[in-house]
Amino acid sequence: MSTWYQESKSKIDDPNYNQWDSFLASLVNEYNGHKHIHLVQDIVIRALERKDEIQNAFILDHLLGELGLYPYIDDKKNSSKDKLRRLLFTTPQDESKTFHIRQAEVFHRIINGENIILSAPTSFGKSLIIEALVATHEFDNIVVVVPTIALMDELKKKLHKYCDHYKIITQVAQEASLKNIYILTQERVLEHNDLSSTDFFIVDEFYKLAPTSSNDERCDRLNLAFKKLYARCKRFYMLGPRINGLASGIEEELRCTFLKFDSYATVATNEFFYPLNTKGKDSEVDLERDEILLKILKSKARNEQTVIYCKSPKRASSLLVKLLDSDLFAPTPSNKEFSTWLAENFHHEWSLIDGLNHGIAYHHAQLPRAVAALIVDYFNDSKINILICTSTLIEGVNTNAKNIIIYDDCITKRTKLDMFTFNNISGRSGRMFEHFVGNVYILGDKPQTELPFIDMPIVTQSDNASDSLLLHMGAEVNEPNREKIRRYYEQDVIPVPLLLKHQGINPSKLINFASSLIDKCGAWNRLMCWDGIYPDQYQLQHLSMILFEYFNVSAMGGGTVRTQKQLNRKLIDVINKVDDKALILQDYEFWRKGTSNYNIDDAIQSVFNFKKNLVSYNLPKLIYAISDVQELIFKRFSYPFGDYKSFASTLENFYFPAPVSSLEEFGIPNQITKKILTHNDFDGMNIDQYLEEIKTALGGDLPYLTEFETSLVKSALYFS
Repeated sequence: MSTWYQESKSKIDDPNYNQWDSFLASLVNEYNGHKHIHLVQDIVIRALERKDEIQNAFILDHLLGELGLYPYIDDKKNSSKDKLRRLLFTTPQDESKTFHIRQAEVFHRIINGENIILSAPTSFGKSLIIEALVATHEFDNIVVVVPTIALMDELKKKLHKYCDHYKIITQVAQEASLKNIYILTQERVLEHNDLSSTDFFIVDEFYKLAPTSSNDERCDRLNLAFKKLYARCKRFYMLGPRINGLASGIEEELRCTFLKFDSYATVATNEFFYPLNTKGKDSEVDLERDEILLKILKSKARNEQTVIYCKSPKRASSLLVKLLDSDLFAPTPSNKEFSTWLAENFHHEWSLIDGLNHGIAYHHAQLPRAVAALIVDYFNDSKINILICTSTLIEGVNTNAKNIIIYDDCITKRTKLDMFTFNNISGRSGRMFEHFVGNVYILGDKPQTELPFIDMPIVTQSDNASDSLLLHMGAEVNEPNREKIRRYYEQDVIPVPLLLKHQGINPSKLINFASSLIDKCGAWNRLMCWDGIYPDQYQLQHLSMILFEYFNVSAMGGGTVRTQKQLNRKLIDVINKVDDKALILQDYEFWRKGTSNYNIDDAIQSVFNFKKNLVSYNLPKLIYAISDVQELIFKRFSYPFGDYKSFASTLENFYFPAPVSSLEEFGIPNQITKKILTHNDFDGMNIDQYLEEIKTALGGDLPYLTEFETSLVKSALYFS
């Protein structure tokens, strides 16, 4: 790195430095050399933090204009040239917002008909382009594919201002209007039957199209979602963080352009490295980690918006407890209503409650959706200063964090952070117009591995393509891959269309189960010939056995289900609509007998894991498949058969009306929705009607809701 850059950086960091004329002259000279433009850009951005001290700040504005950083130019002192630039680069959605030069390039290339795949730093402002495309009203039906509910919620709020022109749809059950913006996960794209009129689609975090393992089911579904949308519409925009490039052949096959703006940043980042000398178990290394972390927090980060990255929900929870024990954080009364509500509805000893009361919280994928969304809102409103989180928040969701602390230098227990993930996490520090300079503190070594090339197996049919994905490609499969999946066409246990119907389930597991059912047809028929939503105890036990023995559900719930008997017991609790508070206490009482260090946080995490990973998603999907397989096999041998579809759909909604779960995504916790349901008759309504009825109910007196609950519902419905 150049000597000039280091000297310039140290001058800006020196609070006593005031020789700004010579500083600006060196900046102009360096820019005119055209050798290190990205370093000049970094220094110009850093200088913005001290712009008020610079007498000849118009020179800084001139450099901002030359670098294309038009949003940062002072519009009160614009030259004629600057005013013309501002006119040319104003965003279509807001006259007060301006594109920087690279954003404008991407936007205009898309509007002019190009398909763009964009790789750029986190601070680039890739999502501003999405909003600009919406604001043009160029497209009638836009589908935006996002990987997480958190991103769905963020984008829905951002695009709410266009609700007069578009209906924003995030649920499969919502009815379409004339013009719509669908914000969906890949699973919902595949479930949705009403996307034929799509005239533009967007894939956010497109790097997730590349598999991370040999059985990456979510990646398969994203590839299939892309295939479905591309079959309906050939116009798209895909965006994501910095990568090396695309696998060979993708640009040509999709007739698109890959744009890579690696060094075009809009915020600057300071990186601080703290190598770890301790080796061995996590518990031993953590002593050193904790010592470093507390020093960082004591210096300044505890009073600034700070995100701490941990590799797992368990780690996030235990770190929160450590921070509370450090006595670094004073109590804050501003979060009392939220923490009191959590205590009343979950458990008063939950560490998150004490954390909120001290301005600290954690966020991970297993938290109830409405609670997780509220935590992000509290952090962005600075009601929480310290937010401990896993990669599910850091990958894609924008926060107002000034500091990122990478506490764990790994993704899982065995997998170290690679350069790609490191960039994605560290890029969350700083934010345009809030923090020109962000800080990243790395506890451990900076990864040395290269950035990846991103494959799209649905396009390339590479070795990364799973059997399930290849089966879905039908006649499009090339000759080498036909040989790879020939065994599925040559077997006569399950017809291929049925395997295809249950995408995301390993076809070999379905065939293995069907083969066992053929062998045990007579013995199993009585236990499997049922329908409705209430199987008897023997039928439920048998179903639990099938799920456990043939579909490995123990690996899907984060260790929350270890035996088929335990699975059966938990399913009975769901059928009986046992509430979270009772489930948490029940789990805690059971496990603490044999595990002395099992605490309330562990019980809460276990309940959340089971509900989110199993009941809300994996179990219903598997039960639908089991239902189809038993019908096929029993019919084949002239036995009566069952139908578990109503059971699966009812289970997925925890035996409450379907909109209850949907409202959780709109920001209304299940506990509040259940209260509303007991005082209002919404029977037979769809989600849109539910929302309208609740809005009507809010216009009157709701004595059964607390003031906090009422304000939460009103806030949630504002964006519906």
